[in-house]
Amino acid sequence: MVKTETFVVEGMSCTGCSSKLKKALEALNGVSEADVVLDGGTVTIQYDPALVTPEKFAETVEDLGFDLAS
Repeated sequence: MVKTETFVVEGMSCTGCSSKLKKALEALNGVSEADVVLDGGTVTIQYDPALVTPEKFAETVEDLGFDLAS
């Protein structure tokens, strides 16, 4: 089962930020796609909830220096 959720990402300021975030999230086991929108400060993630959780997304985003809100 694939689930899709959109989160607000605070702290992104350039396309390099959004590219780094997309790459890190898509590297997580269970994430099939991460669509980062710099202008809106959002990320929409398609994932398998049996393999990965939103808590892991938040941890990954925070490791990059950003904040994730739902």
